Amino acid sequence: MVITWSAFKVKLDSQPTTLSDAIERLLLILRAEDKRTIAAMTEEDLCDLHFSLGLLIRNAWLHQADSDLLAACGTHSSDEASCRVIGTLWRALQP
Repeated sequence: MVITWSAFKVKLDSQPTTLSDAIERLLLILRAEDKRTIAAMTEEDLCDLHFSLGLLIRNAWLHQADSDLLAACGTHSSDEASCRVIGTLWRALQP
């Protein structure tokens, strides 16, 4: 999976404030191939996205302690919040 920072940032006029908003944006940003790859993963293998998609999510949306998305994920940990975003995305991509 190849997701470039520039492609990710282009779609970010403002930061998402809810988990559903983050998923909507990810569905716009990700290529069809990336969506298929994520959908085909097992839930246990989603941790493999920690240093790719997870890093982009953390850097773009979760780097501020007062992030609304961080609060919406119910955690103060950007690592945990990015895992929740990825897990929710994975569930949204399941048939």
